[in-house]
Amino acid sequence: MTSPTVRRRQLGTELRQLRESAGLTGDQVTERLGWYGAKVSRIEKGRISVPWSDVMDLLDLYEVDDPATREALVQLAKAARQKEWWQPYSDMLSKNARTYIGLESAAESLGTYQPSSVPGLLQTADYARAIITRAGPLTLGEDEIGRRLSLRMKRQAVITEAGSLRLWAVLDEAMLYREIGGHDVMHEQFMHLVEMAHHPQVDIQVMPFSAGPHASLSGMIGVFSFPGSDPDVAYVDSVSGTLFLERAADVQATTTAFQHLSATALSPATSVDLIKAIARRHQTG
Repeated sequence: MTSPTVRRRQLGTELRQLRESAGLTGDQVTERLGWYGAKVSRIEKGRISVPWSDVMDLLDLYEVDDPATREALVQLAKAARQKEWWQPYSDMLSKNARTYIGLESAAESLGTYQPSSVPGLLQTADYARAIITRAGPLTLGEDEIGRRLSLRMKRQAVITEAGSLRLWAVLDEAMLYREIGGHDVMHEQFMHLVEMAHHPQVDIQVMPFSAGPHASLSGMIGVFSFPGSDPDVAYVDSVSGTLFLERAADVQATTTAFQHLSATALSPATSVDLIKAIARRHQTG
């Protein structure tokens, strides 16, 4: 089933094209409909769901008279307002986290560079629990830890069950030496990485220490790609949190940086050999 995130993005793209065909700017639409400043932009980027009545107002403004087109977009707007699968967990998610999981659920592929920990989509339950329990300034109760762990494990269905996401992960070698949860947890996590590296939807590479300076010393980056003509979305980690990038130039710069990372990293086969070797150390530790 197509996710509401995909439907919102599809609707936004269609409405943007109709606005441009009508020769109107976003500011002109905002003024004529009496909306607040960022609403048109947020609709067209698929950031918010939009009531079908607002879609009708937009279609009237754009002079779209074709009944089939109007009905199709109204139905798309209604479908886009359905709840996401992760909605029951939204009370413990930041706005950025909700955006990220929505994109993750809708994407066709994700290329990500992780400098300090295993990506959530590849974590074992014990490794994830160790991170959730110790990360951040808050002391979480067991129920809260359990809910966060449940969410993280359910996210992995985009690979393990739905098979809808192709994951290309570049991991910094430093991450392999960061002790999280103890020897047994680390050994299990590394063997899970080895197993997932053979999954048809997953590619794993390790950025070795010997590579020296590289394209993303500053932190985590990634690029989501979507089916059809839906534009890519990039993200970077910053001091203030995750920053999502949608301008074509920014997405291209991030994509180029990730491609350079992959070209510099060890091959998938050599990466698996390295992960196995480090796993053996934890097994005897």
